[in-house]
Amino acid sequence: MTLISGINRGNCILSSMAKERVKSGVIDQAQILGVKNAYTVVFDGSEWDGEPLVLSSSRQPYEPRIFKSLDGALAELLRIGLTEASIKITKKTDAE
Repeated sequence: MTLISGINRGNCILSSMAKERVKSGVIDQAQILGVKNAYTVVFDGSEWDGEPLVLSSSRQPYEPRIFKSLDGALAELLRIGLTEASIKITKKTDAE
């Protein structure tokens, strides 16, 4: 497990930062997690303060980026340089 921070020493990371870490071999796995129309990308094996690194956007760099489709999340992972990802889709609960 790699301990490396994202932006502002948090656990959110921009695509450009993730791309460099993929090139250097620090990041080599990712998961796409979420429910229909709300998917996030989490990088396996990379944590900061016990939290996994999560892809963020440049518009909201301190919050996880929400993708409206699996295709969008997968396309971003391909741009970053990852060619494999696991996908975990959950159902919304009544409380959400």
